[in-house]
Amino acid sequence: MSNPDNRKRIRNLIEIAVILIFCVLTLVLDYVKISYVDHELRNKYISKIIQQSCGAIAAILLMYRLGIQLFGKPQHLLYMIPCLIIAVDNFQFSSYFHGNMQLVHGEAVDILLFALYCLTVGLFEECIFRGVIFAVIAGLFSKDKKGLLWTYLFSSLVFGIAHIFNGNILQVGYTILTGGLFAFAMMKTKNIFCAALVHAVYNFGGLFFETADRFGLGNGVVFDTGTIVTMFVVCVLTGAFVVYSVWKYSREEQEELYKKLGISMKKKD
Repeated sequence: MSNPDNRKRIRNLIEIAVILIFCVLTLVLDYVKISYVDHELRNKYISKIIQQSCGAIAAILLMYRLGIQLFGKPQHLLYMIPCLIIAVDNFQFSSYFHGNMQLVHGEAVDILLFALYCLTVGLFEECIFRGVIFAVIAGLFSKDKKGLLWTYLFSSLVFGIAHIFNGNILQVGYTILTGGLFAFAMMKTKNIFCAALVHAVYNFGGLFFETADRFGLGNGVVFDTGTIVTMFVVCVLTGAFVVYSVWKYSREEQEELYKKLGISMKKKD
């Protein structure tokens, strides 16, 4: 048992077992309803926070196992600004300030639980889509600029298509675009937590006034003219900047990104 190979084999088995345990917990907790508190909405939040946290832990452990190192010091944080602008703009400001929305559950504990729910969802989905899946897709394409662009496109498509199970075709469309936004945040900062933060803020703003049965705190979402115009202008301008920045992504940045993704660029394509 003192043999290094045996120790390595045992460690690998333990790592795989732990990942599988958290994966199973994530699936089970999505179907098994547990009563943590008497308050229905808060219990719903707590249930989802625990479930999504289990998924995030499994995803992070898998990233470590695959050699994906998107956990270091963030880089180029100024590029987070356009991402956060779109995320914050997802809040329906015009509708709210015109009195078309009402905050039904406005106690501090409700808002805190809602924020934690958005954060755990963002972390779980980013570790899966911008962590594991992005790295897998990048490994399939050529390691030049063209391959990076295809990776960026396909990873965003996969993210959008995965949301088809929500039963909303329209959501698939705009989720493809937000997938591109979150991927950009990860590519520039080389940090999965930055992408998760943008994702969480985006969800927080967009779902804040959704009805309670859809995990929101309000009485419904109203897209009035002001909200639609503001979102359109901000998304077009910021989206153009994001697309341009991805297109101009340098070879040096790509090498650094791929190194963190555990992908070698030594071979000539």
